[in-house]
Amino acid sequence: MKSPRASSVSGTFLLSSVDPLGRAIDPLVLAVAYEVGPRAVAYAERLLGDDALALNLLEEAAAAVSEAVKRKGSDDSGPVRDLAAYLFRTYLRKVSLVRGRQTRLDQSLRDKAPRQPAAKDLAQAEISLLFDEVMATYGKVTRQIVYRRLEGFSWKEIATEYGLSTHAAEARYSRALAQARKFLHIRWPRH
Repeated sequence: MKSPRASSVSGTFLLSSVDPLGRAIDPLVLAVAYEVGPRAVAYAERLLGDDALALNLLEEAAAAVSEAVKRKGSDDSGPVRDLAAYLFRTYLRKVSLVRGRQTRLDQSLRDKAPRQPAAKDLAQAEISLLFDEVMATYGKVTRQIVYRRLEGFSWKEIATEYGLSTHAAEARYSRALAQARKFLHIRWPRH
């Protein structure tokens, strides 16, 4: 026998007479689930963002309520007075538990995930890589002159350290800049 259709936010849905865990749903509880379903599933879809999960939770809640109705019928505690409210509360508890688990899982993943570099960090890394590539085209002394000059050393200090005249140190630096321009022009020509 096919179950009647009920509408939800995402269209129509069918409830099974057995929940995903294999527990049977009482026909009376199933009928009430179809009454409560559209409003309850729409609420859960907004909270969880997954209509299939919302429907599965409704079936699980209906199966749990079916078991509770059977237990209440067999002992002297009396029947369930408002089956729709009882089913709705059971469903909301299940949704709340799943949502809490998702929140804790999301937080755990955020805590454990490596920090994504900002665009500024990526740009800085690209510039550093490009600088290293350009510097690899120079000789050892020229590289050292460029590094020293970038560190703020004076021409006199650089010349003394490498046994050159200040003019020779400046000339090597100037040639290095010209090579860098040429390298960049070959690598990324203007259009």
